[in-house]
Amino acid sequence: MRLIIVILFALFTVTASGQNKKSSSKNAPIVSAYDQKLNTVLKLVSSEQYEAAGQAFDDLLKNEPGHGDTYYYFGETVIKEYLADTLSNSLKEMATKANELFRKGIQQDSSSVLNDVGLGAVCLLLSGDTIAADKYFRKAEASIPIKIKFLSPRDARTLTKLGYSQILNNTVIRYKKALNYLNRAKDIEPNNASIYLTLGDVYLQKNDGKNALASYNKALSLDPTSPMPKIKIGNIYIRATNLNAARPYLDEARDIDSTFAPVYRELGELYTMAGQFNLAKTNFRKFLDLSGNNTPAKIQYAKALFRSRDYSTALTTIEEVLAVDKSRNYLNRLAGYSCYDKKPPELEKGRTYLEKFFANASTASIIPRDYLYYSRILYKVAKKDSLTISKAFDAFKKAYAMDTNNVVLLSEIASNYYYSRKYKDAIIWLNIKNRKGKSDKDDLMLIGKSYYQLSNFHKADSVFNKVIVVQPENIQAYVYIARAASSMDPTSELGLAQPKFEALVGKVGADTIKYAKELQESYTYLGYNNIQKKDYKAAKMWYQKLFNLEPTNKQWQLQSLKSQALIAYKEKNYVEARDLYVEIKKLDPNDLESAKAVQDLNKAIDALKKK
Repeated sequence: MRLIIVILFALFTVTASGQNKKSSSKNAPIVSAYDQKLNTVLKLVSSEQYEAAGQAFDDLLKNEPGHGDTYYYFGETVIKEYLADTLSNSLKEMATKANELFRKGIQQDSSSVLNDVGLGAVCLLLSGDTIAADKYFRKAEASIPIKIKFLSPRDARTLTKLGYSQILNNTVIRYKKALNYLNRAKDIEPNNASIYLTLGDVYLQKNDGKNALASYNKALSLDPTSPMPKIKIGNIYIRATNLNAARPYLDEARDIDSTFAPVYRELGELYTMAGQFNLAKTNFRKFLDLSGNNTPAKIQYAKALFRSRDYSTALTTIEEVLAVDKSRNYLNRLAGYSCYDKKPPELEKGRTYLEKFFANASTASIIPRDYLYYSRILYKVAKKDSLTISKAFDAFKKAYAMDTNNVVLLSEIASNYYYSRKYKDAIIWLNIKNRKGKSDKDDLMLIGKSYYQLSNFHKADSVFNKVIVVQPENIQAYVYIARAASSMDPTSELGLAQPKFEALVGKVGADTIKYAKELQESYTYLGYNNIQKKDYKAAKMWYQKLFNLEPTNKQWQLQSLKSQALIAYKEKNYVEARDLYVEIKKLDPNDLESAKAVQDLNKAIDALKKK
């Protein structure tokens, strides 16, 4: 999904340059010195040199602060930088920066309605507030003349920006409004490739690949010298995971402009998805070289290595940057992530990096994943340190508080509580998940096991019986039902457990290999329980089943023989008891007790013969 957003948002730069391409016709106005400077900056943006572009925007505004459009393009570049790397950027922080630029643009030039579009886009991107967004969108739309003869390319550009802004929020996507704006823009400039690129983006967000492809092909026919339509067509196939179909388009985009850095980034993304990580890194390295091999580009290369799962090299690259420039705190974050993900992990180093990140991060710059990685590291290094375990769960809770829709995280927290023997907390978090209607088939089982570990056997029994209603083949549920019954009736006076273990044996049936351990537990209990009831025939039958259960399991066979010998002794069948102890001695020559038992039983047998 991140790759798709990056591809779509590349339109911001393409739209601006597309407007200037139209001016190359013989009737077009001469490009001003300011427009030339702006286009130079926008080329940096299109090459994803965001830091260099930001500096260039600062210089441009310092020298010519009265141009409102400059603030708009600077603000949308900030948004583009966020969308290109949501791993290292905070939405709140970047949206605030963009919002300030758009407002400053309106202060400097109230006629620049693009900044109103930008303010509306921030509302949608940050919170999905359509009411607040529409207030700004309507203001921008009001600047567009009603009469056709007064419409201009600038109005088409405003409508195009309005159209694209409607799809910036994942939860509030207004396709009808977007298409309305874009069709109006197309009526003004039917040969503007940028408009068709935007139409394709909207259709792609609608999962309408057919119309998206048609729009991108139209853009390609109108501007065959641009690599962007090829990239977007290739992205449709990437989205469909048809990587073989995507590759030719990206290769053709590279052939159109072999110096266009983003082509190599997209090829790197494609090879990452294909699992061809060496080719991915080669293309990301090319992207780095074309981006000037400067520190920002090196950082992006490190991020590419991280996405390519080359965590060791990513960590090395990050540490090279940190050795000369410690100002980018988010690199501590990425270093911490890499320490956790690399094989073998460097957990203590990862902990140090993330704690350094938190110490220098503003609240707005922290994302859920920061707490998630930190919590996982703490959980793994804690061992029996209760203070570190407590800190780990505090971090897990902070991650969840920032993303309460993360059901996988709920499961992870509950599971970790269970295996940390904090069973009450495990139940609490599983019930939170259940209230969200997101329970998995194993959740009820874990709740039952938690109650069992808390010795709340009645509650555990109730839960496990619910499990077998919905999962009648869940053997482990039958095991725990039997165990709970045994725990509720430890002396077997009530006879609660025997029918449960018998039911378990019946449920396993002939699948004795897969469920050998469960049967061993059942046969042992049933044999012992029948000894207590003095039903020696039944007891012996269960222990004989245990002997034959797993022929290579010497321990179980010894257990069976000793129990059968005890039964024979209780029945005063000393010959059988002696013979069983002889078998025990054969299985375990070092068993001194069996040797003594044979001697004692021989004496008893001889004494009986003399009577």
